[in-house]
Amino acid sequence: MPSISQTDAALDKLATTAIERTKALMKESDKLRDRREKANRKRVARLFKDPKAIEATITLTDEVMRISSVKSSSRIFRRAAKKASIVGFGPINGLGLHAIGVLSHVLPTPVVAAVHQRVRALSKDLILASEADKLSRHMGKRTDKGISLNINVLGEAVLGDHEAELRFQSILEMMRRPEVNYISVKLSSIVAQLIIIDVEGSITRVSEKMRILYREAQQHGVFVNLDMEEYRDLPMTVAAFMRVLDEDEFVSMKAGIVLQAYLPEAHHFFGELVEWSIKRYERSGASIKVRLVKGANLAMERAEAELHGWSPAPYRTKSDVDASYVRLVDAALRPEHSKAVRIGIASHNLFHMTWALEVAKSRGVVDQIDIEMLEGMANAEALAVTRAGQPVLLYAPVTRKDDFAAAVAYLVRRLDENTSDENYLKAAFEISKNPAKFKEQEERFLKSITERHAITTQSLRH
Repeated sequence: MPSISQTDAALDKLATTAIERTKALMKESDKLRDRREKANRKRVARLFKDPKAIEATITLTDEVMRISSVKSSSRIFRRAAKKASIVGFGPINGLGLHAIGVLSHVLPTPVVAAVHQRVRALSKDLILASEADKLSRHMGKRTDKGISLNINVLGEAVLGDHEAELRFQSILEMMRRPEVNYISVKLSSIVAQLIIIDVEGSITRVSEKMRILYREAQQHGVFVNLDMEEYRDLPMTVAAFMRVLDEDEFVSMKAGIVLQAYLPEAHHFFGELVEWSIKRYERSGASIKVRLVKGANLAMERAEAELHGWSPAPYRTKSDVDASYVRLVDAALRPEHSKAVRIGIASHNLFHMTWALEVAKSRGVVDQIDIEMLEGMANAEALAVTRAGQPVLLYAPVTRKDDFAAAVAYLVRRLDENTSDENYLKAAFEISKNPAKFKEQEERFLKSITERHAITTQSLRH
């Protein structure tokens, strides 16, 4: 038997193969990119070159779209329009924003309406319309290309029981549609005002909703994945997940849960889930799925920690998050629990994706993996992966037309998490044509592979 160090060294060497596979995947993706996606990528790449343009875009999506007062909305729009530059928005959009900013002084209502319409048009690939005919048509096109969708129902913020019940009913309605077979649900969106100091009471409350959700899932053949955003949701979500799925009614059911690699605690909870799921598999033959993500709520976690005088829960650097992610992937892709635990590799970083595939191949557990990406963020890459024989699942936010303004918070998170210079998605828009960008991301990848051995898995919250 090889020692642990020899095993680790063998995995480290797979990084070289992963880099070559990443190059090939990028080349294939560029061939598959259609005109619309090329235009979208060019627009986003231009946006990333101007911090003021990013700031203006966030103002447009997170403020102008969400304020009901036309007067206030037009005033905020003018502030955003002043930051619009040709560098960040291009000549037509840049000059156009300045022009209608001036026009909003005399025609605020039509200008605000036009802004709403434009933001909706530019967002339609990222946030799908939930209307049955539109969503069904889109899902059909994806299915034809070998791509499945993981539906995430967006809506108004859940402040009380009324909003929670409305969201819950909209999720159940979505699950009853014949074309939907996979859905993500945040427990905080279907149960209002969860209290972390009353953990047992909160688990009891969410478990009641989960039973209804799982019954619906069994009846309609829908896979349910428990999502989460905040650090405080992690222990409660994992506990409720295991408790309900251990009940006789659901012990034979397949279901999933997400873990965020930017939380050191994710490693402890992954180990707990594996140990539990192996016993459950021996009892019923049913597996669970753990969707591994890096985490997209860093700004919120930092703000909440500062507000309460806490130490932020996530790792402090992007480098640490990447190291944590590959450490989780290494721990997850193992033959000893591959039948009990499926793994969702949810990342747009092609280096980490291809490395995970190489690790799975070396351990004979390729069937344990699902490759997951975000709807509308890397269409050609998703298609290239499917053509290479690996099915892809796209995380797809959907919303009703009336709830779109509230759903733009999702867009703001996507923008916020992708604007860091360290972020792979920011580089992805030009990485295949820019050797310096490729080399930079390659070095970050290799660093994460090396540092996974030493990254702490102890809680940073105190």
